Amino acid sequence: MPTIKARVLRYEPSEEGLLRRLGAALVVHWDTLSEVQQVMFLHQANMMSDKDETVQLKEQLELFIKKYKATGED
Repeated sequence: MPTIKARVLRYEPSEEGLLRRLGAALVVHWDTLSEVQQVMFLHQANMMSDKDETVQLKEQLELFIKKYKATGED
């Protein structure tokens, strides 16, 4: 498994839509990932630095995935 550590992803404001699309793709296919992959992505997401820091991030991420993973519209 890759090393999980605090990271910062620097990108241009014009690339934020690309990042949202990648994140959305991951969420709608969440159930196709192995449990090991799911845990890895959740741990890494929890360690990512963001301009909008939040409390209870781990719980918020889990609730977000649960809410949207099967609702990707065609």
